[in-house]
Amino acid sequence: MKNKVINNGSFTAAGNFSGYTALGERIHIHARQMASLGWSTNDDVQYPFYCIAKTTKIKELDSSGKETGVTSDRETAASVFKTREAITQAHTESATLDIEIKNSIAEEASKVGLSKESIDSLLNATV
Repeated sequence: MKNKVINNGSFTAAGNFSGYTALGERIHIHARQMASLGWSTNDDVQYPFYCIAKTTKIKELDSSGKETGVTSDRETAASVFKTREAITQAHTESATLDIEIKNSIAEEASKVGLSKESIDSLLNATV
């Protein structure tokens, strides 16, 4: 997954959002994600905003909306954020959660008398 800065774009006829980075990368953003930020029209959107994007496989459709049997890759937002601080906080919370879990496992394992080597092995097998 990659962090992206969206600096322009527009809603599609289907209600989703096509966002673009300064480098011209297109990011598909689902309507419900934009709605979660309070944005439902092009006039609502405040730039820049931020997303964590991942490559997804989509089924291509013909002009009548039927699947063609062909798939393609599309950059799709997994999460969207109004501010740089919000995306930074999301990453910080995720990273520190993993650290807190490992520390808690190590503390509990130490209380029951496991050796440092056993605790390290346990930590490598979890989280």
